[in-house]
Amino acid sequence: MPRVSAEKKVEYRERLLAAAAAEFAAKGLDGARVDDISVAAGLAKGTIYNYFDSKRDVFRAVIEEWTQRIADTREPVAEDAPIEEQLLAILQADMRVTGQIEEFARTAFREVLTSPPDIVAELVPAWDPVDAEIERVVERAQKRGELRADRTPAELTRFLLTLMNGMLLEHWFPDSDIQLDDIPVLVLHYYLDGARTR
Repeated sequence: MPRVSAEKKVEYRERLLAAAAAEFAAKGLDGARVDDISVAAGLAKGTIYNYFDSKRDVFRAVIEEWTQRIADTREPVAEDAPIEEQLLAILQADMRVTGQIEEFARTAFREVLTSPPDIVAELVPAWDPVDAEIERVVERAQKRGELRADRTPAELTRFLLTLMNGMLLEHWFPDSDIQLDDIPVLVLHYYLDGARTR
C-alpha cells in the first residue's frame, strides 16, 4: 500500500474537518457518525481514525480550527492601541468566522450547554486561545488605566465573553433583529460602559 505524503495528510485532515463540521451541524455530537464523515470527505470509512482518536476528538478539533481561523483573519492592531481597537479586531474576526460556520457554531453552543460536565470539560478548552488573547488585551488595558482594577483580568474577560455569547444566542432567537455584524460593536459598547475606569 503506498504511503500518504505529508501534503496529502494535511489535505485529508482539512477535508475531514470540513466534513465533520457539516455532519455535526446536521446531526449534533451524538447523532454524527464517523464513517459518514470519512465518506463525506471523499475517503474510505474508518480513515478518520488515522487522524483522530474519537468522535469527541474530531468535534474538539473543529472548534480548535474555528479559533485558529479567528486568529488568522484578525486585523493586526498594535498592542498599545486603545482597548476599543484591540477588542473590536478580535470580536469582528470571531463573528466573521462564526458566520462562515454558523450552523456548526450553533451546534457547538448547544453541546456545551446540554452535555454532561465531563464532555464540557473536554470541549471548552478548545476556545482557550481566543479567550487568552482577550485576557492579555484586558490585562494591558488595566495596566494603562483604561479598565477598572477592582476585578481581575480573568473576571473582566469572562464578563466580555458572557456578553458576546449572550448576544450570539440572541441573534439565533426567532425574530431577532441582531445581525452577526452588529454584535462586536454592541458588545463593546455595553462591556466598556461597565468595565472602564471611573
